[in-house]
Amino acid sequence: MDQKVNNILYAAGPDLWGTFRIAVTLVEPVDPEALRYAADRAAERFPYFCVRLLRRGEEYVLEHNDLPFVISPEGWAAELGSEETNYHLFAFAWDGRRIYMDASHFMSDGNGCFPFLKTLLYYYLSRVHPEEDFDTSRVALAGDEIPFEEADDYPFPDEPLECDPFEPAERPEEVMDLSDQPEGYESMDGWTSFLFSLRQREMMSFVSGVDGSPATFMASLMYRAITACHPEEHLPVVCGMQHQFRSALGRPKSHMCHINIVPMVYPDKLRDRDIEMLNTIGRGILIIQADDANDTLTVNRHIENEARIKYMSFAEKRRYMRSEVLDGIGKNTFEVSYTGRVDWSGLDKYITNVIPYFDLTLSGGISIEIFSVGEVFCVNVMQRNGDTRYVDRFSQMLEKCGISHAAYDPEHFLLSRCRFPE
Repeated sequence: MDQKVNNILYAAGPDLWGTFRIAVTLVEPVDPEALRYAADRAAERFPYFCVRLLRRGEEYVLEHNDLPFVISPEGWAAELGSEETNYHLFAFAWDGRRIYMDASHFMSDGNGCFPFLKTLLYYYLSRVHPEEDFDTSRVALAGDEIPFEEADDYPFPDEPLECDPFEPAERPEEVMDLSDQPEGYESMDGWTSFLFSLRQREMMSFVSGVDGSPATFMASLMYRAITACHPEEHLPVVCGMQHQFRSALGRPKSHMCHINIVPMVYPDKLRDRDIEMLNTIGRGILIIQADDANDTLTVNRHIENEARIKYMSFAEKRRYMRSEVLDGIGKNTFEVSYTGRVDWSGLDKYITNVIPYFDLTLSGGISIEIFSVGEVFCVNVMQRNGDTRYVDRFSQMLEKCGISHAAYDPEHFLLSRCRFPE
């Protein structure tokens, strides 16, 4: 039976892949045979991710795909949706001590696909460490009954929801542009990852003292770093804060992509405020702009878009949804994404770090991804070039706040391309 596609998928194309990669670094070298076993077992539990994208008439549909997930050596980022990946929109790779999961962001997001990744890691680690008695009470296993609300391919109500939101945030017409960051995919050979490892308890002690959060704290640090590097610029800085709207939708376990981009606007008069004040301000903005009522606006916009594109031609769907995505995601100076504290069920005993990589095409040039593992926050600052000015100041401000951290050598990263049926 075909699955319905998330309507944002019509925005995708050769210049908008919307892919992401999660790299899990283990404490020991990867066993490729165990990884093959784990991928096959995870596929049994998550059949709604075992699909291929097809065009039928004027619509996209997802069709079940019986072919196995592809696992590439040497960390190769194979092209999703193509023969390279058996036409899957998910793929895996390995290299040394790292396992990589590549995925289409139009299919899922960090919260939606983390159970899938956790299941894969459980089967992998239980295979290479049969002596371990892992807690499986919170691991999705092959053979388990799959809840409908998790697998539902259209978790949206038929009619828009009633809501009484605060005034939605508006991006200024002009925002500070990081002109030193080259554009789009043509600069992929310069995309650079700067990984920081921070102790959770130490950072949360500081952050909670000013009613902040990991996401708003990282946004505050990067705002200060950017303005310090550009004293001549006085346009507002906008952080595109990624925020999921599953709560407003009433589907906390939905596997689909449910990302709302909350614009956090920093006017020039905040330039010299200290980190504590910026963190408090940022947290307040996020509370107001990312409450359930405001998130309901995003739910309703999805429903209205679905009705609007229903009778459009395929080309019209592409044009319309592309404009929606570009308007909702673009126009930021930088972005921050925090998946939240995740439950590893003891698997993190064998994990050193987790590094999420994100498609930088629509970013303002700098994107920060935050993931938790064990007692550590893995903070990945990504840029379209290797300029260290921003991360140097970012690191200096962490030290000034009394937060010890490890900074790893910068590394170039590639993401999977994605092929879409025309």
